[in-house]
Amino acid sequence: MSDLNNGEIQALAKAVGLSLQEPELTQVAHSLNAMLEAMAAINPPGFNLEEYVAVAQPADLEDAE
Repeated sequence: MSDLNNGEIQALAKAVGLSLQEPELTQVAHSLNAMLEAMAAINPPGFNLEEYVAVAQPADLEDAE
């Protein structure tokens, strides 16, 4: 995955109601790209072989009403 550029990071920040300007923008870009790189490296054996399904328990359905 390629690094996010400053424009992409500003767009993401704007989507959640934040406004980033220098020097914070460069700091956030560096930190966010480092976190994304570290997360991409996490690849436990067999992770892609599992298929996860959301299951609603009857008790959960009663609380929703």
